[in-house]
Amino acid sequence: MGHFMEGIGKAVWTGALLVLLALVAKLWRSIVTRFWLEPRSLDARIRSQGIEGPPRTFMAGNMLQVMKMRDTGKERDMEGLNHDIVKHVLLDYHQWSKEYGKRYCYWWATEPRIMVTEPELIREVLAKKVTQFEKSDIMVSELVSIVGRGLVAVTGDEWSYHRRVVAPAFYLEKLKKMVPRIGLCALEMLDRWEEALREQPEIEMSSEFSKLTADIISHTAFGSSYLKGQKAFETLRAIQEELSKVNRYNYIPGKRFLPFPANFRLRKLYSDLDSLLLGLIKERRAQSGQSHDLLGLMLAECGNSSFDDRAVMEECKTFYFAGHETTAILLTWSIMLLALHPEWQERARAEAQEVCEGATPEADSISKLKLINMILHETLRLYPPVGVMMRSCFEDTILGDILVPKGAAVSFPILAIHHDKELWGEDAHEFNPERFKDGVTKASKHPNAFMPFSLGPRVCVGQSFVLMEAKIALATILQHFRFRLSPSYRHCPVFKLTLRPRHSLPLVMEKI
Repeated sequence: MGHFMEGIGKAVWTGALLVLLALVAKLWRSIVTRFWLEPRSLDARIRSQGIEGPPRTFMAGNMLQVMKMRDTGKERDMEGLNHDIVKHVLLDYHQWSKEYGKRYCYWWATEPRIMVTEPELIREVLAKKVTQFEKSDIMVSELVSIVGRGLVAVTGDEWSYHRRVVAPAFYLEKLKKMVPRIGLCALEMLDRWEEALREQPEIEMSSEFSKLTADIISHTAFGSSYLKGQKAFETLRAIQEELSKVNRYNYIPGKRFLPFPANFRLRKLYSDLDSLLLGLIKERRAQSGQSHDLLGLMLAECGNSSFDDRAVMEECKTFYFAGHETTAILLTWSIMLLALHPEWQERARAEAQEVCEGATPEADSISKLKLINMILHETLRLYPPVGVMMRSCFEDTILGDILVPKGAAVSFPILAIHHDKELWGEDAHEFNPERFKDGVTKASKHPNAFMPFSLGPRVCVGQSFVLMEAKIALATILQHFRFRLSPSYRHCPVFKLTLRPRHSLPLVMEKI
């Protein structure tokens, strides 16, 4: 009997060992396929079309090289105060496009990305072949960690559904109702400046605009619940700071499950943010009547649909990032450019005084701020919030003269396209708002060369809101203050989620 049981035990152990070996072999085969065989096949298909690029490393591709080159720009200020910033901010594109041509291939982990700069091909991807080109799982994962699983991050049918619910909140007639509140937030900021200027002649603008846009989005998104909205904003900012610490490890599969201290802090912050927003949404659903803030408008649009509280919560996260971050950065660069170009500052001031007559802009007068609109567009051209955009290819697709294989991606260097002399002329690196006097489609040699908010059906749904905020803030500031750059200003644009000054933006302010 003992020998019999011993034989059974050996058979069980042998079977378990065989199962374990089979699992290890399957795992090994999966690793070899994902990290070696599939990339090698894609590499051969891309290179066979004459598209070259830097040599890649196992697993990481060129990711660490890209990060290192972009960190180089963060470590040193620009020589002189000019707007020729591509070689400073996108050193990888600057070097590799010189070596391999504007169309080259680099690797983000195991995903090859073909750099495309022709506006016509970009329009084809973003407007005509949207089912073939989508955000990859890598891109979606990165976006969700930053802005939640809202309209910016979702794809396919999920995106269509989110768009139907969210877009009506940004219709012009609904945005107009938010104009008085935005104006009040701007005036409160100016009151704060007057107090500060009694002690010293300079104001640091990047932090001021961050406070302003956080105040605006807290009021316009959450209305009477804006104090809780501000708490949510503070938590989201803390999340973004922690994410910047772990982004260096993006090439490691499952990095968010690894025992990094930042990962532990992130889990706590995500939990706190979700609890805060879900509580706020439940409170609002329990109230009678409709509010005219973004949350109220979105809940009204949801009705009895399957767009549940968690989906609304994810869109609230997107509101915060897109509505706050983009506008704050746009205002920061705009006021820097106006401080650097006093002739344009005076022209914009004269327009604001004529249109607004000393008050904040009214809903029906914002469209009359044409010079300020041109200035904002030129700012978005020189300093777009997003420097590079990507789309992954989900089936073999002809794009112009390229066959983009399934599993590859196309990458659009928005910043470089906005600075391309072939598209914008010899003054491409110079501040010249006049180029937009006849609108964005006639500002360059191609109607789609200007794309700070993307193109096609997925163009940013909140772009009108961003521009409205910026126009109201600038018109209000210009009527009350003159300003110039402080001698202590150091010019160093860097990408940290968005394109922003590495250092502060101090201005010498003079009350009018």
